[in-house]
Amino acid sequence: MNEKQRIKKCINFEKTDKIPWQINYTMDIGNKITDYLQLEYQNFLTLGENIYRFNALDEFLGNHISFIRNRAIDSYKKVSDGLFKDEWGVIWDKSIDKDIGNPASTVLDDMNLKNLKVPDPNDFRRYLHFDPIINAAKNRYHLVKFGFSLFERAWTLRGMENLMIDFLKNKSFVKELFGIITDFNIAIIKNLANFPVDGLFFGDDWGCQKGLLMSPEIWREHIKPSLKKMFDIGHKQGYSIFIHSCGDISSILDDLIEIGLNVYNPFQPEVVNVSEMIKNYSNKLAFYGGIGLQKTLPFGTEKEIEEEVENRLNLGKKYGGLIIAPSHDLPSDIPLQNIFLMLEKLKSQ
Repeated sequence: MNEKQRIKKCINFEKTDKIPWQINYTMDIGNKITDYLQLEYQNFLTLGENIYRFNALDEFLGNHISFIRNRAIDSYKKVSDGLFKDEWGVIWDKSIDKDIGNPASTVLDDMNLKNLKVPDPNDFRRYLHFDPIINAAKNRYHLVKFGFSLFERAWTLRGMENLMIDFLKNKSFVKELFGIITDFNIAIIKNLANFPVDGLFFGDDWGCQKGLLMSPEIWREHIKPSLKKMFDIGHKQGYSIFIHSCGDISSILDDLIEIGLNVYNPFQPEVVNVSEMIKNYSNKLAFYGGIGLQKTLPFGTEKEIEEEVENRLNLGKKYGGLIIAPSHDLPSDIPLQNIFLMLEKLKSQ
């Protein structure tokens, strides 16, 4: 059974020979692990960017998923030291966080959507890296990544505080803005029919450590309808639907299942009861994550790390529907020995 087959069976709550796993990482620690292990940095340029850099590392980690961005590889344009402009016109400060950064500008200060320049979902450059990445990892499960897919895209354009106020005072503006973003994503989803991809991964953080950033009622009014439209198109084309939303979003998990969610990530043990959630949602919703990145991996003892991984393996065997993973991309301060200890337990099952 290869990696793609394990993920597909896992999502469908079918028995697998091993519980699948995935270990994602930021660029800094990806370089650190690669150098420590003396792995090869492979090279394949698309639009001037190397899309094969960590192929050997992914093979070493035994990763089951291959992520494919839904934007052109060179769509972030450097404007000055540490500052980059994305395809929607937002400036990002990457001087500290080199992987994502922080928005340093807003595009919709005046709510004038006529001035919003929406990227072209049909631009061929957006898809040039798809075939090379798929061909380099044929046995993995191919997930197309929609980062900043709705709420996050809206607040980066409008500003977080402004958008939260808009939810209450400027509802027609929110509806129109969300409609623009949703139509853009749907156009991309339809274009994916040209490639042998397996699923869609929507990134959209709605939670904090102890609940949603907004009330469930506001989420249902403004966000849920757009999600359903995107999920419906994805399912119609045969894709499984993943959502990444940090924090405790347990109050809306049933809503997400209702509109077609298949897999929830990051499944943080610091904010939800992992065992209870897997038990309660068995055969309804698969989970991707479950290894603590706030406590266990950075600060845990050898025994604590082994016990947590063993617990997740046992839960996966008992209830199914679990892709074991750190609850987010590994940051650069995780001790390498802790990563290797986790990996050893996963590979030796």
